[in-house]
Amino acid sequence: MTKPFSLVFLAVALGSSALAQNNPFAPPRATLHYSPDRTCDLIHVDVDIDIDYPNRTYSGTTTNTLAPLRNGLKEIVLHAGKALTISKLEVDGKPAKYDRKERDLIISIPGLVKGKQFKVAITYAAKDSQGRSFGGGGGFHWIEPRPGVANREGFWTQGESEYNSEWAPTWDYPNDLVTSETHCTVQSDWDVIGNGVLTGTKLSADKKRKTFDWKMSQPHATYLLTLCGGPFDIKKDKWEGVDLWYVVPKGEGYLIDDSFGHTKDMLTYFSKVLGVKYAWPKYAQNAMFDFGGGMENVSATTLGEGSLTESRDGYYTMDSLNSHELAHQWFGDLVTCYNWGDAWLNESFATFMQILYFEHSRGQDAYDWEIDDAMRSYFAEARRYKRPISTKLYPNGDAMFDSHTYPKGGVVLHSLRKMLGDEEFFGSLNAYLTKWRHTPVESAQLRRAFTEYTGINAEPFWAQWLDKPGHPVLDYAWEYANGKVKLTVKQLQDTSDGTPIYDIPAKVDFISASGQHTVLDVHLTQKEETFELPSSSKPGAVVFDPRHEFLRQIPDLHWAKEELPLIFQFGLNAPDRSEAMRQLLEGEPSDATLKMVAMILAKDDGVSPAFRSVFQFANLGKPEFRAFWLDQLNHKNSMRQAQAVSALAKLPQDAATTAKLKALVNDKAPIQVVVASINALAAWDAKGNAALFEKAAQIKDRRGRIARAANQALGKE
Repeated sequence: MTKPFSLVFLAVALGSSALAQNNPFAPPRATLHYSPDRTCDLIHVDVDIDIDYPNRTYSGTTTNTLAPLRNGLKEIVLHAGKALTISKLEVDGKPAKYDRKERDLIISIPGLVKGKQFKVAITYAAKDSQGRSFGGGGGFHWIEPRPGVANREGFWTQGESEYNSEWAPTWDYPNDLVTSETHCTVQSDWDVIGNGVLTGTKLSADKKRKTFDWKMSQPHATYLLTLCGGPFDIKKDKWEGVDLWYVVPKGEGYLIDDSFGHTKDMLTYFSKVLGVKYAWPKYAQNAMFDFGGGMENVSATTLGEGSLTESRDGYYTMDSLNSHELAHQWFGDLVTCYNWGDAWLNESFATFMQILYFEHSRGQDAYDWEIDDAMRSYFAEARRYKRPISTKLYPNGDAMFDSHTYPKGGVVLHSLRKMLGDEEFFGSLNAYLTKWRHTPVESAQLRRAFTEYTGINAEPFWAQWLDKPGHPVLDYAWEYANGKVKLTVKQLQDTSDGTPIYDIPAKVDFISASGQHTVLDVHLTQKEETFELPSSSKPGAVVFDPRHEFLRQIPDLHWAKEELPLIFQFGLNAPDRSEAMRQLLEGEPSDATLKMVAMILAKDDGVSPAFRSVFQFANLGKPEFRAFWLDQLNHKNSMRQAQAVSALAKLPQDAATTAKLKALVNDKAPIQVVVASINALAAWDAKGNAALFEKAAQIKDRRGRIARAANQALGKE
């Protein structure tokens, strides 16, 4: 699941008492959570539901097929949302007594025999049932019309963590897997997408209603059940025998190719790198109004309609969300966390696999930046609280979906990959997915998979990275004398909260004046230690952990002025090179420095460049680099193009530049480039360019950004 991150994190250091007060994972807010006891093995769930959209009601019958797990049971427990009015409950066709306590549905059934299957059919209805806004819960959600938005109607369900029982009474916890069927009746001009295979559709006699029958024959957790309904544009395709459905609100079909164009490549890459082919009979991606982020319902992911994109937004800007949710079809769906305390087995892997896909599709620089972004996202939360990634101490299941589970866990998996190497890392994942296929698991089972496949005891790695809070906070310095580099590394992290002193195999890079690299191993085990490393001459620069191979924070880099040009030009990690450029451009950089920066940036011409932001260089406003910025208008990355426009806007106006920017105000150029060009032309001569702005106000884009910029330039907004 991808949730929208809208939390404002504290940006100041907190004392230990304040940290405890702000830590939702500390008692008394957090309590120990264990997977609930099961009375039965839930084998199959059959949901028959009728949706009355005009009256915002639904009614249905959910039939649960179960087998008792032990003899002597007199009652069983299922789950049913408080909003559900139960009108009938039958066991094997006969009325049964039941009681309701909160969400627990306690059903009296004397004479149960271990392993002997029986069926519980529950008939119910709900009126005006409205799931909470996504990001804080789920259930059943009505899509309400909104003026000016066509075809804004329908519904969706959201199950994670424990919300599907709010619309379909069943066992609602991930420690039991089932097969399922859904039969959903809606108005005849709608479609309904569910799990598995569409086995049939049927029109009512008056042709006003239509029933969609979906069947999932492979086991899955009940939180992965889904139904999405409404007026849709649907495009169908196939990948290696798997049906692909691309589903968007009616009228938005033109966005499908730009939004989902890399789905087949993702399926191929993930299947290959994991050695486990996509397991389900179809894959639907359903873009729904009101939905934020995405949810990996088995074979039928739900996505936010607002994430849909067009090519002019940039290079497949939905790839991050799409690859994250697709990765869940292996991690979370094929193999599922047994309890929410191990949600990282789902979410950390989906985060890591998204980063891995960027390495495959966009290159090493993109991977480096994704890792760096993930670290920074986690560090922001770590200023507020720290907790183990795997834990049974939490306030509720939803709380586990934080930046420890997502970005921190993703970088910890990156750390494990770099420690083991790709052959051992991905081989272990293949063993894990193969052995525990269609099984709910705990963290220890993944650990054992790594240990058994590699022969390396994974327990020490688990102990410090997953079972304890915090992360390494490092400082390093070096000096050269007598043919040796003395490298001193300190671990500065506060250990009073259980954060350990880390045992880390690391590397250090000696960069020569000509850009040659000598990468040596160092092994951190102490709070402070000095390594004496041989070097025939003094390195031009020394970079610790040059490829950012593990989760760590280095607040002060202490790079000397003479090291910066070498790190900028030859560094092994894109964020390091970008930081070196930032420091080089501080104050009053020399002409030689500026020419070097321009030369390196000119070579950085990929769709995912090493230097994502060049605003610092642009803001210098140097007229002698006009030709450089004009050339950058042709960059493969649309953000770099837009930054080039902004750079040109800071220079004195000239006819050639004006003509270039005017030519960019069209319906084909990247949207941010068009907007930047309008802003630049308005700053130079708003009145003289009014006719152009009037035309620009008619250019359509998905979010109306070009029209807004044009109207602002005309003084209409």
